[in-house]
Amino acid sequence: MITSFNPFSLSIVFLSILSFLNLTTPATANYLFHLCANSTFSANSLYQTGINSLLSSLSSNATRNLEFYNTTTNQNTSNPVFGLYLCRGDVTSEVCRGCVAEATKDLTTRCSRERIAVIWYDECMIRYSNESIFSTVIVSPRGSLSNTQNITNQEQFNKLVNTSMTSLASQASDVPIGVKKFGTNEVNITAFQTLYNLVQCTPDLSSTECNSCLQTAINSLPICCGGKQGGRVLFPSCNVRYELYSFYNTPEAPSPTPGLQPPPPLQLL
Repeated sequence: MITSFNPFSLSIVFLSILSFLNLTTPATANYLFHLCANSTFSANSLYQTGINSLLSSLSSNATRNLEFYNTTTNQNTSNPVFGLYLCRGDVTSEVCRGCVAEATKDLTTRCSRERIAVIWYDECMIRYSNESIFSTVIVSPRGSLSNTQNITNQEQFNKLVNTSMTSLASQASDVPIGVKKFGTNEVNITAFQTLYNLVQCTPDLSSTECNSCLQTAINSLPICCGGKQGGRVLFPSCNVRYELYSFYNTPEAPSPTPGLQPPPPLQLL
């Protein structure tokens, strides 16, 4: 069941923002936006100590080459802090570490006194809350970014985005809890034009929960980005994106084993 992130009952939508980011050489993480809310707390409080400990734990665990990590600080107290990070499924462990390190530092400045926060970078996402956020589909607050360029044959293009991304969401989510839920695909529009799609969920969701989250995000694309050459929707629990250019890293094909020759092509008799 999809639940809302109550402190942000109103969706925060960012429209017509250029998203032509160089995602293949992320020496520096690319900040998108952040949101923080709920009641504030005083400096040097137990909750402040918990946040500091949480962010330190997230950053240090990113050095273990973990793409996803969640933890709780201030357990067994009246001020627990629940937090997690998620790196984009195609980035290297080095890029993941760098993004988490930068995002944790950024949060201490941008959300210095709020009990709930989420920050999105192109390469990672970090969030924390005073309520448990684990294994729960949360679709608010939400953000959307769209390419400013329009596409021709908008109705046909929007249908192609929906069908191809829906298929990708079904495939990427069809794995057990704890397994990476990430996928990309490429669809030829014409001989000279290709549609690139990406979907991702936090791996603590079940297959059904992930697919439901992704479908909600996909259904939001026409609202923010219909007829645009590119767009994305970001939820705390999942995200989707499409473009007419390759914006993600594709795995390299394995090198052939030395000394082995490829088999001859099959002959049709």
